Amino acid sequence: MATDLKSNPYDSALLENANKQLLGNQTFLFSENQKLQEDVHRLSVQLEQLRKTTVNPELFETLQREKENLEVLNDTLKEKIKHLKSPPAPLDEVEIQKERKEHYKLFKYVDEIEHLLKNIGKSSDRLNVKAPEENITDTIGILTRKLDQEQRRREDANEVLRKLRDDDEKYVLRDKITDMKQLVTDLEVENTKLKFECEQLTEDVDQYKKQVFELSEDAKTAMRRSRELEDEKDRLKQIISNLENDNLQLKKEMIVELNEANRAKRVSIDTELALQHISEAYESKRQEVMQVREQLEDAEKNYKKF
Repeated sequence: MATDLKSNPYDSALLENANKQLLGNQTFLFSENQKLQEDVHRLSVQLEQLRKTTVNPELFETLQREKENLEVLNDTLKEKIKHLKSPPAPLDEVEIQKERKEHYKLFKYVDEIEHLLKNIGKSSDRLNVKAPEENITDTIGILTRKLDQEQRRREDANEVLRKLRDDDEKYVLRDKITDMKQLVTDLEVENTKLKFECEQLTEDVDQYKKQVFELSEDAKTAMRRSRELEDEKDRLKQIISNLENDNLQLKKEMIVELNEANRAKRVSIDTELALQHISEAYESKRQEVMQVREQLEDAEKNYKKF
């Protein structure tokens, strides 16, 4: 009888099933948390790579703050999952001892009746009392009825205790399940928020990549235009050099003609016409050189502005 007191009345299949279900939810949330941490790490790496080529530090700082917020949410999520793994709090030891004492009193009362019956039998044997068969039968019947009554009282008391234990267990389990459900709900809300922020961060990173790509294309176009201007500048320089050579050669020819004219001291119409043609040609070349110089100066100004 006393061995029943040693069993733990607070183990429950319902509690185990509820714990299994909550642990399953916890495992799912933990997996989701791991995936979100991987996404955060991947986005952090992308941001670090983009930071090295960025031309917009304000956008990078915004993304960095978003990453830090995600890390804080991840830490909070891990703490809640760690708390979810902790076992339920035990019942109050005072209440357990009180129930055990009440139970023990009932069993003790039944044990005393059984002991009394045994003593009656031993006393009859020791004194060799031969009671009438009818009196013995009546006595046994009375004691049997009392024993049955006490047995029923014990069973009723056990039933009351069982109901009390079930009620207490259900109450504790209900509170525990309510707390765990609330915790799971909080985790789901935080996971949803974390997913949304990851999506926003991904969109920001994509937009940032697009801006970097556009700036890179603009830089390529500018470099290509710069090379074209350099080529144009070299071409104009070559034209000027050629014109200057032609001008120099023309001057030499004019000097030769003038020297010949001075030596011959002949001034004729043909010579004057020739000199006039040479002078006109020289002036034309000079005007052409001036135009090319102006083009070169304009090209250099455009290059400097770019």
